[in-house]
Amino acid sequence: MRNYCVVLIGVLVAVVACLLGNNAHAARPLVTDDATIVDHCQVESWWQRENGEPAFWLLPACNIAGVEWSLGAAKTGHSEPTQYAFSAKTELKPLEPNHYGLTVEVGHEFFAGSSLAGDTHFNFALTKSWFDDQLLIHVNAGRLLHPQAQDNWTSSMAAQWQLVQSQWVFAELFREAAGRSYYQLGYFIEVQPNRLQLDVSYGNKFHEKGRESFVSAGFVYYFSVR
Repeated sequence: MRNYCVVLIGVLVAVVACLLGNNAHAARPLVTDDATIVDHCQVESWWQRENGEPAFWLLPACNIAGVEWSLGAAKTGHSEPTQYAFSAKTELKPLEPNHYGLTVEVGHEFFAGSSLAGDTHFNFALTKSWFDDQLLIHVNAGRLLHPQAQDNWTSSMAAQWQLVQSQWVFAELFREAAGRSYYQLGYFIEVQPNRLQLDVSYGNKFHEKGRESFVSAGFVYYFSVR
């Protein structure tokens, strides 16, 4: 019960932050980040199953003074502690149709009971737009810092196509640690434009024949508190 209370507190913190303070390119379910930040606030939530283990994420975020702040948590299994995530992201160059945008982000993830010790990541994202945003290419490069293991460079690339209005498909390649890269394919739809997005995806490590595959399904809800 205490874990769920902490998640609820995270949501409340983000909402209250908006009081100090919807048009956005979707990031979920891409692992590759896009070079935009949320206009006001959003809540991302998704279920994922990887290596037979389910996980449920709740990640609210708000734009405060030109920085997208996110704070959320995941329940990753019956025997594992709750995982928490925090990040701050800002634009170096805003993305415009048929041009490019740049962002930089720093984030930290840790498990309950770890005294905040966990992984810290730095990431630069570049997004290039073509055909009035009907085609978007995202490229990421970053560094993942482990407290008790070797640090890793991270990289990823994704292509996002608009099928029809409010419906998209994507394909991406990403590498988060030493070893073979992963791929992911997915689809998302804006059920309510600039308000509610639903998404599904499938991914796997190359040449692993399903042993490290994962599936996910989730939503993004955009809102503002005035």
